[in-house]
Amino acid sequence: MYLTQRFTILVWRRSKRQSGDTGTISLDRTAHLPDTAWRTIRNGHNGARKVHLIYKIARSDKRRGRIFMRNGTGQFRLRPGTIAIAAACIALSGAEALAQAKPDIRIGTGRQAGTYYRMGALIADALVRDGVVKSATAESSSGAIESSRLVDKGTLQIAGMDRFWVQRAAKGVKPYTKVIKLYTIMPMMRAGMFFVVPAESKIKTISDLKGQRVSVGARGSGMANHAVLILGGMGITFKDIKPVYLSFGPGARAVKDGKAATQLQCCVPNGAMTQLSELKKVRIIAMEKDLAKIRAAQPSYGVYTLRKGAFKGHNQDSKVLSILQGWMGSTSMKPEVAYTYAKTVLKHLPAMAKKMPQFKEAIAMLAEVKASNSTAPIEIGAKVHPGSLKALKEAGYLK
Repeated sequence: MYLTQRFTILVWRRSKRQSGDTGTISLDRTAHLPDTAWRTIRNGHNGARKVHLIYKIARSDKRRGRIFMRNGTGQFRLRPGTIAIAAACIALSGAEALAQAKPDIRIGTGRQAGTYYRMGALIADALVRDGVVKSATAESSSGAIESSRLVDKGTLQIAGMDRFWVQRAAKGVKPYTKVIKLYTIMPMMRAGMFFVVPAESKIKTISDLKGQRVSVGARGSGMANHAVLILGGMGITFKDIKPVYLSFGPGARAVKDGKAATQLQCCVPNGAMTQLSELKKVRIIAMEKDLAKIRAAQPSYGVYTLRKGAFKGHNQDSKVLSILQGWMGSTSMKPEVAYTYAKTVLKHLPAMAKKMPQFKEAIAMLAEVKASNSTAPIEIGAKVHPGSLKALKEAGYLK
C-alpha cells in the first residue's frame, strides 16, 4: 500500500447525522505503508489516538472530527469518536512512515572479534547514532563467501569482501554455484597477507610448508580459499600440507601452543596477531622472491609493504601479498540505501581510523580517488554503486 503524491483524508465524526468534512495532506514523496495502517486508523473511534504525520496539513476542518497540529511538531490527534479514511490510501502515523523510509542495514563481516567484524560494528554504530537507519548490525559469518551469498538472498545488505571473491562471484565460478552481481558501496582497506611462524622455526620459505600443519582459516572461509590459491601459485596443494581449519584467534593460539607450524594472517593489526606476538616471538615467512610467481597465477593479488612495527618482533619493512577489500552490496540495492551507508562512512572515517588503523587504508584509497577524479582506486572488482557516487560527489571526492 502506498501514499500517492497527493490525496484527501476524509474525517467523520460519529454522530446522528454522520456528517463529514475533509482535509488535504500534501506529500513530497512516496512512502510504503504496511497493511496494519488501516487497522490503526480504523480503530480511531475506540478512543483518543495520536497519529504522527510527517507531512503538513494543507487544510483541516475546525468544526467536526478535526485533525489538528499540536505545537508545530507534526503530531496530530484523532479525537474520540472520529474515523479517518484515506481515499484509495490509508494515512499512516508519521513515526511509522518515517521509519518505513529508513532502511535496516545488516553488515556481513567475519568471525566475532576479527577485523571485519570490528570494522562493521563501528560502521553500524555510526549509522545508528546518526539516526539514518531503523537498525544496523554487524553480523558474524564465516567470511566473504558466505556473506556475499546472504547479500544475494537479501538476508544481508552489505558484505565485507575482497576483490578476488567479488570477481569470482560475478562469473559464478567455484566456490560459487551461481552468478552474483555486486556493486562496490565503500572501500574497506588494502590488506597484506602473509604466513607467520615462531621465531625459532626452521621454515624459511613457502616451499618449506610441505608436510607442515598450516592454519588456513575457518573451513569454507575466504581465508581458507586464499590459502589454496597462494599455495597453488607455488605448486603446493592441500594434499601436500596438513591444513588446520581455524579462524584467526584459534589459529594464532595453535601456533603459540605448537599445534600448528604456521598461520596465514591478514589485515594487521588485528587482535589475534597482536596477542600472538605478545605471547611468543614470531616472524613472517619471506615472500618477496615468490610474489611474482604467485601473482602470475593469481593476478588479483598485489604487493603490500608490511611496515616495521606492524606487530611485536617485526623489525623491518617486508614485501607481502595484498588484496583490495571493500563493502559490497547487491546490484538491486536501492540508491538511497547505498547513499546512506556511503555518506555515513565518509563522515565518520577520521574518527573510526582513530579506533582502528585499518580505516586509514580507506582514507588513503579515497585520496587516490580525489587525485585522479576516478573511482578506479576503490572498485573492488565491481563498479561503484550510483548511490555511493552521489555521496562521493557531495563529499568532494569526485567532480
